[in-house]
Amino acid sequence: MANRLGFLMMNDVVQRLPIYMTGAGHWDHQEPIERPDGFPQYQWLHCVSGEGELKVNGRIHRIKPGAGMFLHPDESHAYYSVERPWEVYWITFMGSEVQALAELAGFGETAVYEAHSQELILNHLKNGLSLTLSNQPGAALECAKLAYMFLIDLTTDRMMRAASTDQGYLRLQPVFNYMDEHYHRDIPLQELAEQLGVSVQHLCLLFRNNVNKRPMEYLNQLRIHKSKELLLQSPVARIQEIALQVGFTTPGYFSTLFKRTEGMTPETFRKLNGVR
Repeated sequence: MANRLGFLMMNDVVQRLPIYMTGAGHWDHQEPIERPDGFPQYQWLHCVSGEGELKVNGRIHRIKPGAGMFLHPDESHAYYSVERPWEVYWITFMGSEVQALAELAGFGETAVYEAHSQELILNHLKNGLSLTLSNQPGAALECAKLAYMFLIDLTTDRMMRAASTDQGYLRLQPVFNYMDEHYHRDIPLQELAEQLGVSVQHLCLLFRNNVNKRPMEYLNQLRIHKSKELLLQSPVARIQEIALQVGFTTPGYFSTLFKRTEGMTPETFRKLNGVR
């Protein structure tokens, strides 16, 4: 495929969107790039073949096929090939919510990240390039939609990969299953620890390292999730009854936690979902 690059004409509507694409491209061979003052936009550069290196913050990151560079704006960096030809696709994007989504995906710093859903990621990049070259009146809006999908799919790719390969997370699966079966009653921490044959202290450590929550926090989150189903499926049941059914012995605490988690009371949740 020949070298191609396209840029979008921005308008006020597009630039007010939380995420929007500004350009896309493909290089049969990426030439060396040195940016002492960085680049003013976010950029993802994806390696298809060959290999390269990214220099940033005094570190060197190897970029192999299937990996990509996530570049943050205005950060000094350089990249170059180490195995020719270094074929890459790239897109650039902006928006007020890019930083928040990047941090959620684990792209909090300029670095090299592996992508596992290769076909999906490459399709987004190729479609973005085609749209930027199309000269269609609505191309900028379509590209904004694609940029959002691209970032969401990158986030999903990393989260699913982390969940499926992290041994600590997988080790907790029997506890998750036990909670799902017994959430409707009181479950002491010792009972949960016994599912793994570990101490309560070690169970709490596993949860903190892999779920970033205490075991009871996770259990109550599950209970709130289950309560939402019951609130809609059992419209005549009182809030106190729902609370007891999902394992809360104090209805007042259930209502407080529900509002803290969902931003509304159980009664309001029902009303806003058409239950009177």
